[in-house]
Amino acid sequence: MGSVGAGRWDLVFPSGAPDRVGDMFATAVVADAVRRYDADLAQWVETCRDWSRQYRPVFRGMTALAASSPDASVGSAREGLRAARNLLRFVTGYTVEPLHGVEIASVAADGPDTGTARGTGKSARRLEVPFRGAVLAEESLQRELTDWRQRGIVEPGFAAAVERVIDHPEWLALPGFRVVVAGAGELTPLRPLLRWGADVLAVARPGPARWRELVGEAEAGGGVLRYPLVDGQPGADITTQFPALVHWIREHLGGDAFPVFGGYVTRRGPGGVRLAVALDLLAADLLAARPDTALAGIGSPTDCYAVPESVVAQAHSRLHGRGARGFAQDALRVLTRSALYRPNYRTRVTDAAGACWSVADALFLPQGPNHVLAQRILRWRAIAAWDAGHIVSYTVAPPTWTRAVRAQRSLAAAYRSAHRFGMEIFEPDTARTLLAAKLVADLNDPAPADPNPESLFASGAAHGGLWSLPFEPRSILPVAIATGQLRGLLHRDETVQ
Repeated sequence: MGSVGAGRWDLVFPSGAPDRVGDMFATAVVADAVRRYDADLAQWVETCRDWSRQYRPVFRGMTALAASSPDASVGSAREGLRAARNLLRFVTGYTVEPLHGVEIASVAADGPDTGTARGTGKSARRLEVPFRGAVLAEESLQRELTDWRQRGIVEPGFAAAVERVIDHPEWLALPGFRVVVAGAGELTPLRPLLRWGADVLAVARPGPARWRELVGEAEAGGGVLRYPLVDGQPGADITTQFPALVHWIREHLGGDAFPVFGGYVTRRGPGGVRLAVALDLLAADLLAARPDTALAGIGSPTDCYAVPESVVAQAHSRLHGRGARGFAQDALRVLTRSALYRPNYRTRVTDAAGACWSVADALFLPQGPNHVLAQRILRWRAIAAWDAGHIVSYTVAPPTWTRAVRAQRSLAAAYRSAHRFGMEIFEPDTARTLLAAKLVADLNDPAPADPNPESLFASGAAHGGLWSLPFEPRSILPVAIATGQLRGLLHRDETVQ
């Protein structure tokens, strides 16, 4: 194995034209992931001339391929992770090392110092979920879960998991667990877990305001927050201080507590892909060092997933039950040559066990291929961990009013009109509390494993109704944007008056 110094590490792409290297890396990784299972798809990827526009059918095809058999799902995941490692490089000082040639844990690196914030509050006595200015708990929360399940907002497995936590509030503090939360974004479970009394290691980039807020929430809650201190300041960057963080995490997970690694960090552009690989490396190191480690993560709602027949049946039921409105929608579909109101789930895949699957495709071009590849790398790690026998909690998140969404005018407009199509857009505090409750249930009482690995993402999803739409999401996006923009103008006029 290679030997690399202990200073600053940078995870970088191989050399190439700056405006092309990201696409070259992505196509090489995707082609290697599917080559053994679909040589034609691999060849198409390698000869693709406009990856930034043509990536969507590729990822859709990869998803259908993974659903077709456990061998294809697990095998393509392992091949994709291997390809990413083979292509990336670590740079330190004047030394460049192939990532696959470096033994990360053997690098001499002093771990950061540790800051600690201990809560002065009491652990949670029941699960409480903020929702539309109220607090849902016990019976009111169960009623809402039932409504969401019946409307196709969440999958039955998600509702059942949260209901188990309602019945077992003693699980909320996660006694006996120590959770690594990499990322402090709006949908991570960090804040709810601290509020409930959990023992958490938090890894996030430096930022005085962010860390003041996190420490304050930890002290007000009932849990314990430990975090890295670099040069006396809280926070650390995974892609530049990687060996030090490996040692720091290992040091704090050496006791009797069951370790959980949650990778929740996201970034835009090619940097998001490098970050996803860094999270994969952290997870792989911990899973190897502690075989009892559980893996956690959340999936983007605007991605494509394999979904079972029950989801397809619900969407088709809504398609056939539109009434008079359906005539106008069908006319628009004909006039626009299926650009608008294209029926959902037109293709089926039968897996090795005879079960029928389809692909829920909510990919939108503005996301770009880097975002989708970064998400797929994290999903590949979840599949590989599941295959190795680890507990895996990986939940598809609902569409949420995050800061990033509010900053994108077209997406925000679509979200404003989403209720007209039977969807539910959640506030961040509602979404992260529900997602954290799902994690608590998965750790304390894991659901029985399904023979198809893709069920990791399908059975317990909280997709907000995206999967239950009777139409392909992209085919109603222009209508949703136009309707939302009009609603925003009317609302503004009302505000002015």
